[in-house]
Amino acid sequence: MKTKFPRFFGSRRLIGGTLALVSLLAMGALGSWPAGTGLAVLFLAAGFLTLPDRQGLSAAVRLLWAALCIFLSCCYPSWMLEYNFFEISANRIFLNIVCACVVYGVSLLLFGRIRPAVAAASGALLLLCIANAFVFQFRGNELQWTDFMSIRTAMNVAAGYSFRLPMQVAGCALLWVWTQFAAGLLPKEAPHPLAARAGGAAAALICVFLFTWRGAGVLPEAWKKDGTLFNGYLLNFSLGIRDSIIEQPRDYAELIAQLEERYPESEASLPETLPDIVVIMDESLADMRILGDLKTNQPVTPFLDSLSDNTIRGFALSPVFGGSTANSEFEFLTGCSMSFLPTGSVAYQQYLHHTVYSLPWLLQSYGYETLATHPYFENGWNRQTAYELLGFQNATFLGAYPEEDLVREYVSDREMFRYILNRLDAQGDAPLFLFGITMQNHGSYGDPNYKNTISLEGKSFPFAEQYLSLIHESDEALEQLLTRLEDSPRKTIVLIFGDHFPALENSFFQSLHSSFDALSDKMLQYQVPFYLWANYDIPERSGERTSLNYLAVDLLEAAGLPLSSYYRFLSDLRQTIPAINPSGFYSADGQVLTKAQAKEEQTQWLRLYEAAQYNNLFGKKDRSRVLFP
Repeated sequence: MKTKFPRFFGSRRLIGGTLALVSLLAMGALGSWPAGTGLAVLFLAAGFLTLPDRQGLSAAVRLLWAALCIFLSCCYPSWMLEYNFFEISANRIFLNIVCACVVYGVSLLLFGRIRPAVAAASGALLLLCIANAFVFQFRGNELQWTDFMSIRTAMNVAAGYSFRLPMQVAGCALLWVWTQFAAGLLPKEAPHPLAARAGGAAAALICVFLFTWRGAGVLPEAWKKDGTLFNGYLLNFSLGIRDSIIEQPRDYAELIAQLEERYPESEASLPETLPDIVVIMDESLADMRILGDLKTNQPVTPFLDSLSDNTIRGFALSPVFGGSTANSEFEFLTGCSMSFLPTGSVAYQQYLHHTVYSLPWLLQSYGYETLATHPYFENGWNRQTAYELLGFQNATFLGAYPEEDLVREYVSDREMFRYILNRLDAQGDAPLFLFGITMQNHGSYGDPNYKNTISLEGKSFPFAEQYLSLIHESDEALEQLLTRLEDSPRKTIVLIFGDHFPALENSFFQSLHSSFDALSDKMLQYQVPFYLWANYDIPERSGERTSLNYLAVDLLEAAGLPLSSYYRFLSDLRQTIPAINPSGFYSADGQVLTKAQAKEEQTQWLRLYEAAQYNNLFGKKDRSRVLFP
C-alpha cells in the first residue's frame, strides 16, 4: 500500500530525494561525506520503496520499527559524544533499553497509538541527548536531571558561550528524521486505544521493576563523560533520578545523641575586638601548576604567590568540576559535604526549604552584620532564597553594581572589590561578615575580543590562555584590594578561594598531566587554592590540604572566634578525614580512598558526619538544639 501525503508536500519520492540531498550536503559541510552518503541512501530507499500491506505482518512491522527507534534512542547519546554504545557491559546495555522503554511505554499510555507515541518518545529522548551534547561542550560535564532545576541559571550564562554543531549531533538528528520519514511505509494501524494504553502502562511498570532489580548495584558517574562511557547516558541519567531520594542514616538518633554528648554547648568568650570578615569565592580560581609543569610567558598569579606574612594558604578539595558553583559555596557556608547528597544534585535548589545552620547564623549570634554579594542575576541557583535561609541579613546582586568596569560582558573583579571596600568604609560599629562571589572569570573562554596577556610556551591552547589571562587580572585586582585593606584602621581578615576548576581543552589538561584515570590523579582537578590573610598578626601556615567544608573552621580560629559545638565536631573530624569530596577523601597519612575503602575509625567518623548533616538539612522537629542552636 502507498501512503498518501498532502498535496503541498509533493510525492514521497520527491520528499525522499530532497531529504537525501539535504543530508548529503549538511553532513559533507560538517566534514563527513561518508555519513552523508549513507543517510542519503536511507532517505532514497524510504522514498522509493513500498511495503506490502499484509494483515498478519502489519503489527510485526510496526513493532520492529518501534524497536529500531528504541535502540537508536539508546545509541544517540554515545554516538554524539563519540563513544561506542556496545563497549559498556551487557547488563548496562539492557538497562539503557529498559530506561528508554519506560519513556516509550508512558508515551503509548498517553497517545494510544504506536506511531505518534514512538515519534513523541523518540523525539523527547533525542532532544535530551542533544542538550547533553551541548552542555558537555561548554561545561565539560554531562547533563544531569537536576540541571533542569537550574534552567534559569543556564539561560543567564548561555549568552557567554559560543556553540558549534558537532557532526555527530547533526548525524543523529538526521537519522531520527529518517525514522519518522520511514514510518510512512508502515501499514495503517487499527485503532485500539484502550488496549494500546493498557499495554503501554504495563510495559512501563515492568521496565521500572527491571530497572530497580537489575540496577540495584549500579552507581551513577559524574566525572566528565564517564556516565556515557561506563553506564550509557540514559541509564546514568535515570540513576541520578533514583538516587535523589535521601534516606535517613542507619542508627541516626543514636549517632546524634553521641554527638550531643561529645560536643556540649560551651560558654566561650568573644575577643575584645571583632575583626571584619571578608570571604571571596573567586570564580574558577585554580592553580594549574598542581597538575604539572605550566610554562607561560610571565607568572600568572605573582601577587598571590608572594603572600606569606599573616597568611594561611594551601589547597582545598572542591565538590565540583567545571560548574555547579552553588555546591561549593554551600559546602563552605554550611560545613556540609556533597559526598552525602546525590550525584548531580544542587543543594540550594533541592534541599534548602527551611533555615539551615551555617556560618552566617553563627556570626550573627556573635554580633556580626551578614551580607552576601554577587555581581550577576539574583535568580541564579535560587540564591536569593538560599541566602535568607542561610542567615544572610542582606544580599545584593547585579543591580547594586554600576557596571562601569567590565571584563568581557561580566563585572570585573576590580569593580566588585571597589564595592567591597566602599561597603567596609561605610560600616558602622558592628563588625561585618561579607561573602562575595566574583563573576569575571566565568566560562566560556573563547571571546575573540579579549586580549590575552598570558601565553603558553609550546603548543597553543586558546581557551586555556584566555582563562590564565583572566586569572592574571584577578591577581592584580586582589593585590589592589589587600593593599588597601593593609592600611585600614579596622582589623580585617580575608579568605580567598576558588569554587572549581574551569572547563578547558582536555588536551591542555593532558599536556600537564597525562592521565586522570586513577583516583589520586582525578582528585588533582578538584583542588583549588585558598588564601587566608589578615591585616594584623595571625599564625602563618602553608601547604595545607583541606576541603571547602572545613574552611570556616580555619577562618573562625584565625579570627579568634569561638567554635560552636558543630564546628568543634568538624575540627575533630578533619583530624581523621582531612579532605573530602564526592569522589573520595584523603586519609591522615595522605592516602586517597573512596568511602567504600574507609577503615573502621574513618567509617565511624563518616557515619557521625552523615548523621549530623542529615539532622541539619532534613531534621525539623528533631533537629539538635545542641549542634544547631
